[in-house]
Amino acid sequence: MFPTLSHLIEYLTGFFIPLPFKTFGFFIALAFLAGSYFISKDLTEKNDAGLIPTTKKKLIKGKPTETKELVKHALTGLLIGFKGLFAYYNYSYFIDDTFSFLFSVQGSTTGALIGLALGLAYGIYIKKTNPFTELVEEEIEVKPQELTANLLLISAGAGLVGAKIFHQLENWDTFIADPMGQLLSGGGLTFYGGLICGAAAVIIYVKQYRIKTGIIADAMAAPLMLAYGIGRIGCHTSGDGDWGIVNLNPKPEYLQFLPDWMWAYTYPNNVIRAGERMADCSDPLGLYCYELANPVYPTAVYEAIMGILLFTIIWKLRNSFKTPGMLFGLYLVFNGLERFSIEKIRINNELYNGLTQAEMISAGLVVLGLSLFFWLRKKG
Repeated sequence: MFPTLSHLIEYLTGFFIPLPFKTFGFFIALAFLAGSYFISKDLTEKNDAGLIPTTKKKLIKGKPTETKELVKHALTGLLIGFKGLFAYYNYSYFIDDTFSFLFSVQGSTTGALIGLALGLAYGIYIKKTNPFTELVEEEIEVKPQELTANLLLISAGAGLVGAKIFHQLENWDTFIADPMGQLLSGGGLTFYGGLICGAAAVIIYVKQYRIKTGIIADAMAAPLMLAYGIGRIGCHTSGDGDWGIVNLNPKPEYLQFLPDWMWAYTYPNNVIRAGERMADCSDPLGLYCYELANPVYPTAVYEAIMGILLFTIIWKLRNSFKTPGMLFGLYLVFNGLERFSIEKIRINNELYNGLTQAEMISAGLVVLGLSLFFWLRKKG
């Protein structure tokens, strides 16, 4: 396993460079980059075909520097100095749990004062060199593909909040025991929470650009599936606990061509340090020295493969339906079937009558997707 990007770099190059980045985060970044490419490509095609209009928007070309901007620069410098100098002197803590480190109240007072002074100095410099003495606006044309970055930021922000909320609902007892610790931890995210909240935020955002809900939903269907598949690669390579139940069964004859780790795996050096401490650990940090006592199904690998295959199918079908929204309905069906099929060998908390939150939501997505698909087909 490669719990941090440093471990992955060491595996590829032989050099260990301590960096404050988890491998899972690296693959999430790759997922967003891949998703943005295909979203932009599809929006460009739809714009060229006249399905999505080019809109006009007023853009602020320049404005005088206000006092609140000086305050913003000063506070930004204060925060960077407060955390930055503390990170320098406590680097092992910083790289061990970056998310918790950033959201903790710990920091350097000296760094905060230095950062405050530098931020204020920068704000004053910006004010003195600003050529604008009044607000200047201009009207520009906005093509839908130019919204890709905003779409990703909005979906990521809302998705993160939704993923966190749904995880806490699924693990209510743990949340009640330590509310702040659970909210500020770097783990604990539920995909369906992210999907629901992220989709809602995107739909609200694109309304101002006269983009129909069905069209933007279709444009994001294939990229969402691809991003999910790439994200699951990150889950597996980092060993973030997103694995299956214990698998002590011998590998079937018809699967002998697969490497053993694709059938059952103990996740040595996993990032969440689950299992038993390894007798012989070569981790340069001395932190990620644990592996599971019993091998489990590497369900993240199965989901990664299914996600990428389903992306290929959806992408090939993106221009096959006349009525906007039908492709997204198909995505919901594929997404629900994929998750429901893996849930029985995947570790999850049961919520009702032996069913997990993901099973209930995925079943609902299949029904919703089929209903949407055939309703739009009949309507079209």
